[in-house]
Amino acid sequence: MWKDWLALSKREQKGFIVLSIVLFMLIVFYLLIPLFYSGEQCEPEDPEFVAWLDSMNKLNEQITTVSDSFFDFDPNTVSISRLEKLGVKGRALINWLKLRESGYRFRSSGDIRKIYYLDSILAESLMCYVRIDTTLKSRYRKQHSYKKGYGNHIVKAGSFNNPKKRYFEKAEVKEEDFKIEINTADTSEFSVLKGIGKVLSARIVSYRTVLGGYYSVEQLKEVYGMPQETVDKNKKYLTVDTSLLRKINVNRSSLRRLKNHPYIDFYLARAIVEYRRKKGKIESIDEVLSLKEAKDKDKSKLAVYLSVK
Repeated sequence: MWKDWLALSKREQKGFIVLSIVLFMLIVFYLLIPLFYSGEQCEPEDPEFVAWLDSMNKLNEQITTVSDSFFDFDPNTVSISRLEKLGVKGRALINWLKLRESGYRFRSSGDIRKIYYLDSILAESLMCYVRIDTTLKSRYRKQHSYKKGYGNHIVKAGSFNNPKKRYFEKAEVKEEDFKIEINTADTSEFSVLKGIGKVLSARIVSYRTVLGGYYSVEQLKEVYGMPQETVDKNKKYLTVDTSLLRKINVNRSSLRRLKNHPYIDFYLARAIVEYRRKKGKIESIDEVLSLKEAKDKDKSKLAVYLSVK
């Protein structure tokens, strides 16, 4: 060994010594790390991870705060203020309302998981308090029968939900026993009618939303793909509550809000906004109907959905 060492040049001997010292210092440093390191003092450096931890802490605090105020509720009818008391806020609250406005109906407590941005922990807590009103469904099950488009045959009550177990019988549907209010009915109710399936039912509800409600059964003929004869055949089973109409305030609504209505195009919407800007305030609906851009419109229909206050 010493012969090998003596065989090295002085430069190589110095390099070997320096390398040995460095290795020794690294070993000592490695052994001393536990004396200076404490896992409790370590903080995550990833900002996304830090934000996630903060959000989870806030959520736990929020659930703890509202847990004492949890109460039974129906997700199909619960008000905005009561949803906020339950801890549903922000995007989750907006999506909850949009889902109901689209015509969707919650049928079980687990359906609230379908709401985007609703935290899963909060959803699991709320599921224990969901109480869905089944009186609407029961009311139709108790009817004598449901006409469903099988010639002179009709599907017996309680069997239309399961196509494999359908059975038919001769019967007469009495007009007084079967009524659907078209401004509050959901897709499942419309699909009971003869000639109207899931697709048309969804279109009826969607058109009702953008329209602001129906003031006449005849408006169902405006639904895309709806045969006029289908509406005429089912007319005796339909009713309309005009008090549920949502009107457009021409003194406050934006250009976008106005032009999105089926009875108002872009040019009429722009004319209303310009007229309002010049005059300051529109005093009556007749002022809007007298605009030249409204000349080719059905003014009787348009007037139903406009308001000045």
